[in-house]
Amino acid sequence: MKIRNIIFDCNGTMIFDGKYHDIAWRTYVGKLAGRELTKEEFQHQILGHTNRDIFEWLLGKGALSEEKIMQLTEEKEVLYRSMYQEDQDACRLVKGLPEFLDELQRRNIKCNIATASGLSNVDFYFERFALAKWFDKSKLAYDDGTMRAKPAPDMYIRAMERIGAEPSETMVIEDSPSGVKAAVAANAACIVGIYGDSDKKLLQNTGVCDYLIEDYTRNYIGYIEQNLLE
Repeated sequence: MKIRNIIFDCNGTMIFDGKYHDIAWRTYVGKLAGRELTKEEFQHQILGHTNRDIFEWLLGKGALSEEKIMQLTEEKEVLYRSMYQEDQDACRLVKGLPEFLDELQRRNIKCNIATASGLSNVDFYFERFALAKWFDKSKLAYDDGTMRAKPAPDMYIRAMERIGAEPSETMVIEDSPSGVKAAVAANAACIVGIYGDSDKKLLQNTGVCDYLIEDYTRNYIGYIEQNLLE
């Protein structure tokens, strides 16, 4: 098997920002539902899911108007971004990722992103991390309201289609159980679970990750570069 395309999830995969999504969601769960968010709920109901699906899981489908969902979504994301960008140690690409992306470019491996983030966060990431060096923002699959959330395969299918990638030649890199299940449903040839900002055991327990990495340094990514990439 030779990989000619790689689709990255973003949050927890390209950046380790889970702490700040966790804080922001805990704030809103407490505000809207009057209770605390458990670790298990964060792992299974938050990670990889769209804001719309999260609010509907929390309050029930149809409980909020479209306008209210949009309002709460942006309020939550403003809170998350304000906290995240203040943490200079955390607000950066995962260790080794810039070098890995440079190597993928050198090898002409096509890359794209499939993320449950909305456009305001996507714009923030492209500006903050200079992602246009490696990715065409117009081809990203993000939460624009037209796709089902992971674990449905929609985002990965769209991300592949937009760069002309065949699933049989595509690797997906993901941090969440719902995300790796989405990659399986999209028929990705290879699935890499990254656990630097998530739970390694949860990824192992899915039984579908071909490889597990903590970051993109040579200790973890060297085998993939040497044996799987075109």
